[in-house]
Amino acid sequence: MRQVGIRRILVSAALAAMSSALAFSQSASSAPSSDGLALLTRVAKKYADATSYYVESVEERSSTTEYSHGWQKMVRTTAEAPGGRYYYEGRSSTGSAVRVGNGQTVWTYHVNEHRYTVKPQTADSSDKSKIIPMSEMAMFEAEHVRKQLGALAKSLKSADRLADATLEVDGHEVACNVVRFQSSDQKRPAPDNFFDKTVWIDKNHETILRIVEHAHTYILIPGGTDIPEQEQITTTFPNTDLNGPARDDLFKFVPPPDAKLVEEFPDPKKSWAGSSLTGEQVPSLKLTSADGNIVTVDSFRGKPVLIDFWATWCGPCVTALPRIAQIYQETKGKGLIVISIDRDEEAQTAADLLTKKGYSWPNFHDDGEIEKLIGSSGIPRAMLIDGRGKIVYDGQMDEDELRNEIAKLGPEYRSLRSNPSQAPCRTSN
Repeated sequence: MRQVGIRRILVSAALAAMSSALAFSQSASSAPSSDGLALLTRVAKKYADATSYYVESVEERSSTTEYSHGWQKMVRTTAEAPGGRYYYEGRSSTGSAVRVGNGQTVWTYHVNEHRYTVKPQTADSSDKSKIIPMSEMAMFEAEHVRKQLGALAKSLKSADRLADATLEVDGHEVACNVVRFQSSDQKRPAPDNFFDKTVWIDKNHETILRIVEHAHTYILIPGGTDIPEQEQITTTFPNTDLNGPARDDLFKFVPPPDAKLVEEFPDPKKSWAGSSLTGEQVPSLKLTSADGNIVTVDSFRGKPVLIDFWATWCGPCVTALPRIAQIYQETKGKGLIVISIDRDEEAQTAADLLTKKGYSWPNFHDDGEIEKLIGSSGIPRAMLIDGRGKIVYDGQMDEDELRNEIAKLGPEYRSLRSNPSQAPCRTSN
C-alpha cells in the first residue's frame, strides 16, 4: 500500500462539470434548481431516525498523479437493531474484520488472522482507541456509515436539484432524484477544503443509491513539495433497509473452523513492526544451535522462557544485548530460561559475536522456519513465555515493559527494575 502524508483536498473550478461524464441516463436536460437541500435533508433524517437498519456499501477510490495511478476498494456491511444489537463488517486491502454484538456479548473477528475475541457487551464496548489496527479500518468505516449518511445535509446551506435520472441497480432500472453540492454550499466553508458530490436517491424509497465525489487533491511530502493528484470516490449502496424487520441471524457469531480465540489482539502501538502473538500459546518451535544440536521450546515447559530475536547486522539488536545480559544475571537461579534466536545468514556469525562479548546464554539460528511459525516482525523482538506455554509479551525490545511482565511471573522476579526501552530495527524480507 502506498504511504502518503497529510492530505488537503482542493477542487478546481472545472469540477462542477465532471459529474456529467458518469454512466447514467438523464430523463431530461434541465438547469439545476435550488430545492435539493430540502430533499437531501429529508432523506438524511430517515437514516438518522431509523430504529433498525441494514446497509451494504461498496466504495471504489481511484487516484492519479503525473507518474502513478492507484485504485482501492472497500466493502462494508452495517446493521443495528433494538436491544443493543449490531453488526459491522469491513473488507479492504488493509485487512478485513467483523464485530458482532447481541446485547450481552460482543465478538470481534480478524478475518485474515483467523483470530477473534469474546467480551461482555457494555455501553462503551466498541473500540474507542485512538489507534485503530489496519485490519479494522474498513470495519471502523462500516460502523460509521449510518451516522455519515444521517449527517449528509447538516453542514449545508444549499444544494442543487439536478435533472432526474435512471440508474441501473442489479440489472433493473431505478428512477432517481439527483442532488449535487460542493464546498461553496457549506454553512461555514473551510479554507483549502473543497469538494464536489453528486447523490442519487431512489424516488420510491428515498434511500441513497450512489454518491460520487471528484477532487483535485495534493499529497504533502514532508520536507518536499505538494504533488497534485486527481481523485474520484464512488460509493454504491446495493442493499438498504431502514426500519425493516431485524435480521436476527446477523447478531449471532459462529466462529469459522480455523478461527482461534484470543484474549486480546496485539496493541497497534506495539505491533506496528509486524506480527504479535501475545495471549496465544507458543508454537512448537525447533531450535538449532550453531553446532547442530536441536531442542524444542516444548522441552522448557514448566519454566518461563525469554527469547531475544536479533541479528548481528541490526544495530539496536546489538545495543540491546547488554540489557538482555543484565536480565539474565538478575534472574539466574530463579528459573527464567533466557535464550536468543538470530536471523543472520550464517549461524556461526552470531555465535562468534556472543562469544566475543562474553554472553553465555544459549543461542539458536533461524533459517526461516521459525519466522514462518511466529510471523514476520521487526527486530529486536522479545518474547516472554510463562511456564504453561502462554506468550505474555511479544513485541519490540522495550526493556521497561519487558521487566514489568517478568516481574508478574512470580514473587522471585519482583526485584527487577525498569530501564529505558530500545528502539526497533526493521528486518529485510
